[in-house]
Amino acid sequence: MKGIDVYVEEASQNRAVSILRVSGYVDTTTSPDLERRLQALLKERRYHIVVDLSSVEYISSAGWGIFISEIREIREQGGDLKLAGMIPDVREVFDLLEFENILKSYADATLAVSAFGQVTAPASPAGGDPAHAGEASGAAPASAPTSQRSEVVLSDEDLVREIARQHPEYGLMRIQKELRRPERGGRDLNPVQIYVLLRKLELDTRERRDAFAKGVTPPVPR
Repeated sequence: MKGIDVYVEEASQNRAVSILRVSGYVDTTTSPDLERRLQALLKERRYHIVVDLSSVEYISSAGWGIFISEIREIREQGGDLKLAGMIPDVREVFDLLEFENILKSYADATLAVSAFGQVTAPASPAGGDPAHAGEASGAAPASAPTSQRSEVVLSDEDLVREIARQHPEYGLMRIQKELRRPERGGRDLNPVQIYVLLRKLELDTRERRDAFAKGVTPPVPR
């Protein structure tokens, strides 16, 4: 079984920046190891993080979801998470998911560290404020009071299928924006969740969405 190796070091040119070096396969089985290491950094109030992916051969939706779910808290604390050194196969998925709109990537860890500029090392927490610990993105909006009227509520899967049929040219970010419209029910799905649904529906490429919109059998994936 393919595994993962994760270790943390301080950047030599800026000790306030942490480098999370990852190697192997990041999937459903191994991603908890990566998540634990990242969470440990956040507990130490280290919010300037570079994830070195130069030795990572594959990242599943579970792995991408870790970066997406933590980026809000990191940026709220004045920091950032930057990716570095993605090999072509990993970069291809990153581009497909349109994550360049969310996460910054660099050719190598040295460039990513330099992009932070001069930052100071974190101060010791005064009282510990875990207020942001439960702020994961993608939380469902509060349910409206139950009424007696009959109303059809489409599932997330059905909505994504409908949007893909109506707008096959839409990528992940535009599908996400469409899902958030009130007339679509104000769904708040993150790009990884949308990508997983598209994969499940076999609509994860523009070519397949075009075929679906035209009512023809989509091409078999390579």
